[in-house]
Amino acid sequence: MAKREPLLNGMNNPIPDEPNYKIRRKNFPTNLQPKDYRYVGKSWPRKDAKDIVTGKATFLDDFSVAGMIIGKSLKSPHSHAIIKSIDVEDARALPGIYAVLTYKDIEKFNPMLGWPRQKPLMDKHLRYVGDTVALIAGDNAEIIREAMELIKVDYDVLDAVYDGLSAIKDGAPQLYDDFKQNIVPGGYRPMQEYGDFWHLVRGDIEKGFEECDYIAEDTVSFSSMCAPSAPEPPGTIVRWEGDLNFTVWGTAQSSFILKLVNESVILGSKIKALTFNVGGSYGNKQSLTLEVVAGALLSMACNKPVKFFETKIEQMINHETRLGSQVHAKIGMDKDGIVRAVKADWTVDTGAFCNSTQGQVGVGIGETQLVMAKCQNWDLDTNIVVTNKQPAGIVRGYGGQELNSCLSLLISRTMEAGNFDPVDVFKKNYVSDGDCYIWRDGLPWRAHTVDYTHFIEAAAERFHWKDKWKGWGVPTWTSEDGRYVRGVGCSLIGNADVGEDCNEVYVRITPGIFDDEFRVTVHADITEIGNGERSNVLKEVAEMLNCPYECVSIVPSGSEYSPTGISLGGSRGTITFGHSICNACEDVKQQIFKLAEVPLGISADSMELHDFHIVTHAIPGLKLPLKSLLNRRMTFTGYGKHVENFSTPSCVMVFVEVEVDKETGKADVVNILGSTDCGQIIDPATLEMQAQSAIGCACLDTAFFEEHIIDKATGRPMTYNMLEYKWRPFNQFPKFDTFFMESQFDTFQFHALGTGEIAGAPAASAAMTAISNALGVKVAQYPATPNVILNALGKL
Repeated sequence: MAKREPLLNGMNNPIPDEPNYKIRRKNFPTNLQPKDYRYVGKSWPRKDAKDIVTGKATFLDDFSVAGMIIGKSLKSPHSHAIIKSIDVEDARALPGIYAVLTYKDIEKFNPMLGWPRQKPLMDKHLRYVGDTVALIAGDNAEIIREAMELIKVDYDVLDAVYDGLSAIKDGAPQLYDDFKQNIVPGGYRPMQEYGDFWHLVRGDIEKGFEECDYIAEDTVSFSSMCAPSAPEPPGTIVRWEGDLNFTVWGTAQSSFILKLVNESVILGSKIKALTFNVGGSYGNKQSLTLEVVAGALLSMACNKPVKFFETKIEQMINHETRLGSQVHAKIGMDKDGIVRAVKADWTVDTGAFCNSTQGQVGVGIGETQLVMAKCQNWDLDTNIVVTNKQPAGIVRGYGGQELNSCLSLLISRTMEAGNFDPVDVFKKNYVSDGDCYIWRDGLPWRAHTVDYTHFIEAAAERFHWKDKWKGWGVPTWTSEDGRYVRGVGCSLIGNADVGEDCNEVYVRITPGIFDDEFRVTVHADITEIGNGERSNVLKEVAEMLNCPYECVSIVPSGSEYSPTGISLGGSRGTITFGHSICNACEDVKQQIFKLAEVPLGISADSMELHDFHIVTHAIPGLKLPLKSLLNRRMTFTGYGKHVENFSTPSCVMVFVEVEVDKETGKADVVNILGSTDCGQIIDPATLEMQAQSAIGCACLDTAFFEEHIIDKATGRPMTYNMLEYKWRPFNQFPKFDTFFMESQFDTFQFHALGTGEIAGAPAASAAMTAISNALGVKVAQYPATPNVILNALGKL
């Protein structure tokens, strides 16, 4: 493909560069106001509710395949070592064991993990605790554990490195020969077709700082590589179908991503990917690469289907975590609080290998520009660094949350220098219609339709910000003995990936063969990950076809049942699937109306559907049954698609009030408000759930206690289970308020935007700002555990 020159607005953005040009997109439905919607904006029972509460719903662990056996891996006890020798013969001889594989057995076919391809699945060079030493297949887990005890391994233990800044120093232990100073090449061509993008340079950075009235500089660390830890661990069942063909059932939230990533790891393979209900993912169960590849190798070796399911402990020590981030930044503002210059260095710790981290870096840089959208002078550079820790990977927030957790605090340093109210600064600087930014595809985009000024003002009013805000470093309340102090903070973030990913949908209306009933079937590859995603798209179909919600259903999730779809992870479903579904419904309606033009003698433009009848204002009282137009052995089938578009960024703002015990260093949340302007609510309960998920999945509590702790002497994780890894139990949930605005933006359908990807992303930085304001000292290290707070107070 010939290289194309980047366009100012991106290849898919229809908005030309003339500043006064305005375009309206075709919104669906075209003839209704929100108050007239039959389903959208209203809560309806989920289609799967009864199955879930009665145990009828199928999850992967409920499923089996004829002849299926179990697969497990022997994991490295060392964070950095060379296998001097390995003997597996006794294990292979154990009854009930079908295969034991080491790096020696797959030298000619050793799948390479990471981007660029860097880490063999099995290697004599081990790079983290949990790295794969051997793969074993057997009748059950007990026999496999017995076999593991019989494997004899002699290790040469090497020095290790556990943080990004140390890894790039001269003389640091090297993980890969190709990565000098452990730095991974920037850019990610699958997401950046027109050129690698990891270093944002815009304007004249020196001149920009000369125009600033207030400049501040600091370093913030968000490097605890927290685990979202979905309740259901990662797992697969893999069946070898001959040659390099595999059927994979997985706990992945997207069959498309599972297929896409693993076909790039097992070169030449063809994967049929299927999913069931998923017990939570938080963006963290996408490709399941280790589980897919290990299962594939064992299935080929045994010629049997292999179930490769991690335990909770294995998930904690071996599965992907959040990225580690250390950011040093210098930020300048003018006298009005407008950001005029940003110079920053972002060191990204990706653990033992880099698995599309470059894409997350691109999103992080993009989201930062949305927060400081008026700034024209940038020098934001990044280094992706490998270390001897379990791999980081895709997690809800996708890089933007990690960078925001650092940069939001660094922006506040400059706000404090100018004594600005943070709400006013966020309001003045946040992206709005007409602003330009470089998104993660490396192309410039221009914001269309969005303006969050009134939303930010209204959310602040809901939190009573003006009453609570006392100034930088000033507590809002102090106990009589001075031991307890309270403070407030706020932060916001946006994401243009609400329009991410191309997808396609079929919508099919089928008549009953022996009755007059109709059924509507949606062919969309959507995995249910717990939020009612599949039910919500069916509401949109029922709205568009103006038919009973009960008559609409969706096919099982999987790459074989539907056209291309990347499921509803992140925020993408509201716009992307909503757009394609509405297009497919419109296609169906036009087919029906064209057929009805002859018998009715009126234009298709004047027709509407109502409960599988055609009605029209041109002939009051007419109700033409749909069955009169359709052969009972035929269907009306419509096709719709969405082409990705990054011109309508979302916005989420979180306000937090904390209380800190200055004697113990313990900090607690007193109040929290999650808010967004979503354009149009599709499902109120789902949106409420998305907002409240700021607690959990490594969001808010990364500011208080969530962290992976590693024993620096051995490299072994100390937080290997749900007792050691600190989480907030339900009885410690704080009061959580929400605020939603519906500004009816000019988006593709229903005037809606997505919000799920970033619903919790600004919570941690808001909390850290509140802690600093309560204490009157700056806290710059996540999480703000008692040790960190007491150290900031000079008590340690």
